[in-house]
Amino acid sequence: MVVITAGKKYLDIDAYASGIAYAVLLKAKGIDCEFISTARKNGSIPKVVSDLKFNITNIYKPKKNDKYIIVDISNPDFLDKIVDPNRIIEVVDHHTGFEQFWCEQNIPNQIEFIGAVATLIYEKFVQNRQLFLLDKNLCKLLICAILDNTLNLKANITSQRDIEAYHSLHKLGNISYNFDKEYFLSCQKQINEDVVQAVLNDIKIEQVSNFLPKIFGQLTFYDKKTIFDKLTDISSVMNNQYKEWLINLICLKDGKSYLFTTNPHIQTKIEKLFQSKFKCNLLVLKQFMLRKEIMKKAKQFTI
Repeated sequence: MVVITAGKKYLDIDAYASGIAYAVLLKAKGIDCEFISTARKNGSIPKVVSDLKFNITNIYKPKKNDKYIIVDISNPDFLDKIVDPNRIIEVVDHHTGFEQFWCEQNIPNQIEFIGAVATLIYEKFVQNRQLFLLDKNLCKLLICAILDNTLNLKANITSQRDIEAYHSLHKLGNISYNFDKEYFLSCQKQINEDVVQAVLNDIKIEQVSNFLPKIFGQLTFYDKKTIFDKLTDISSVMNNQYKEWLINLICLKDGKSYLFTTNPHIQTKIEKLFQSKFKCNLLVLKQFMLRKEIMKKAKQFTI
């Protein structure tokens, strides 16, 4: 069997949608394939997505002939624990930096700096002339992934390919554009139920630059009021668990990112990176930036 899976820390909508959709495509080609993940789902997979009734399993017993396809992650240190690195047959991701590693392993990979892996998966349906496999619910699933990963198509990382995939999926599924707001409001409702846990469910642990802490969280929401009311609670939990941390709070309604940390040492580094100042433990960016964009900026930044 071919097992499609993603990262071990958390499962977001891009990995979830891409893995499910890719499994549909490969099954249609006669390949015994399942999407399996042992990671916990984060706030980007709310009730409106659960209602689409795509069931995945976290129960898996490896067999000696199983092979693995990795989606939405390419750093070999963060693969789902079920993966046997010696049996990986493909990597599909939009986080650049590990292309050379996979090439040296002679493992086929498609790693492109694009808005969403879901866009790359949609394009595979196009290339294989299998668009008829994309029913209404599968189109909705991929749309959610593109919306989340491109911040409603407004993030700098958004490509023309993401935009074309997004509109094509709406047309294919005969889906009203009102669905977009329904998705984001569903995310907000789920986050509001437990804001602190929502933050903990989307923490990336990776040292990419001296200008960023190893612990880097991200939370995307529609309206900031409920989130900002919980900043004290968030900082209390984060400080109890981590010495140095940063959270990227993305508000779609404002069109801004709010970088949040209570650590003065980290604040000084972030102020140098963005040439701006923290106020009440928040540094406000003029427009929102995704975590991966901030990480890329930090990697390239020199004083």
